[in-house]
Amino acid sequence: MAYKFSADSTVDANIRRILSEQLEKAIQQLSEDFQQTPGQAVHKARKHLKKGRTVLRLVRKSIDKDTYEREKNLLRDLGRSLSSARDSEVYQQTLNNLLDTYGLTLDTKGLSKLQESLSDLYQVRLKDLTDGDTPMAAIISDLKDSRSRLNQLAFNKTGWKAISANLKQIYGQGQARFYAAYEDGGDEAFHDWRKRVKDLWHSTCLLKPLWPTVMNAFESEIHQLAEALGGGHDIAALRHFLLNPPAEVALDNVHLQVLLPLMKHRQHRLHQQAKELGQKLYCEDPAAFNHRMASYWQVWVSSDSSSSAES
Repeated sequence: MAYKFSADSTVDANIRRILSEQLEKAIQQLSEDFQQTPGQAVHKARKHLKKGRTVLRLVRKSIDKDTYEREKNLLRDLGRSLSSARDSEVYQQTLNNLLDTYGLTLDTKGLSKLQESLSDLYQVRLKDLTDGDTPMAAIISDLKDSRSRLNQLAFNKTGWKAISANLKQIYGQGQARFYAAYEDGGDEAFHDWRKRVKDLWHSTCLLKPLWPTVMNAFESEIHQLAEALGGGHDIAALRHFLLNPPAEVALDNVHLQVLLPLMKHRQHRLHQQAKELGQKLYCEDPAAFNHRMASYWQVWVSSDSSSSAES
């Protein structure tokens, strides 16, 4: 089923279903699809793990605290164990995107050598996923165990109350980190904001059925914000990598002379785009935002009950 709530099920049943689906999809990517398209499989698996973590955050105050911490941290750590391969792929993509944005090519100042060494590094890190200290089989086993536990997840609240306080917190944290990012201006502050924006984006996807026309538009704008912040984060990651490169990466000073000013300018543009979106999306008081979502929820639940009674 889709990554969204169904009116045919209770909140706790929806949460268990969605968690199970996301972990099952991650398992499939890493056990089946990894053999054919390893890079794509790793990327998709990490996306499913992030969605699963958002679902857990959405009910964190309605489930056992130790259970929440254990499962959330496990999904985080498993995602990190896959990150080195994904990061090296992102370096290549970010370099290409940067050059395309400014009308340059890999022939500029011998950047093709840098791209080739990044590609070689990516292949090495992919191989490490099967031959390294944390073999893929162990990651898959941990995911299966987590899925089994989460299938039995118990709740101490039901209905809207199971997610209400957590949704308010997700929105409020994103709002606070929006202001903090532009006050601080550093890469880490923007990365912290990006993580909470993705939580709000994933949560909005779950809530789309409440009022599809409105929620689809809201989700689209949040997605644009997440993409802008993601682009800025990718540039920050590439810059940090190029300033601290491993020995096997073919990097010359002339590469930095070309790329660093471009990265600074592009990141600034992306952060300006993100600011305009953030001012609109985080303009509500968290309590007011939560009250609005609660009103949509009540109408949605009532409409479904009426439809069921009529049929």
